[in-house]
Amino acid sequence: MTVAPTLTGCHLELHVGDLVAARDFYVGALGLPVLQDTPAIGLLAVRAGNVRVSIFGGAAGPAGVQRAHLVLATDDLAGTLAQLAARGVHADGPVAEAPGFGRYVALHDPDGHRVEIAQYLRDPLETL
Repeated sequence: MTVAPTLTGCHLELHVGDLVAARDFYVGALGLPVLQDTPAIGLLAVRAGNVRVSIFGGAAGPAGVQRAHLVLATDDLAGTLAQLAARGVHADGPVAEAPGFGRYVALHDPDGHRVEIAQYLRDPLETL
C-alpha cells in the first residue's frame, strides 16, 4: 500500500489593486505582523495565526492567476506529484520556483480555483 503524501494549508496569496490600502487594512487595522516587505516585487506578507498571507500589488495578478488562491505544502513535491498523477490529477505546467522560497506547481479544482502544491525551501512563516 502506498502512503499518501501529507498536504497542509499554510499559505494564501492575494492580489490587490492598492498595496498601501492593503497594508493599512491588514497591518494597521487588523494588526497582523509583517513577515516580509519587498517593494521591488510589490510584496507584503503578513502572518495570520499559522497562515502566511502574501499580498501582491496589482489587481490582475500574473496572467491566468485569480486574485486569490490556496497553497498546500508538502515536504516531497516529486512524490506528491506522482501520487496526484496516479489519481488522475495533473499540474497545469512544469515545476516553478520562487528563488529562496520554494518550488511549486499549479493545478485547478473542478470549479476552476487555482491550487498550488509547494515544497518550501524555508519556513514560510519566518520573518525576514
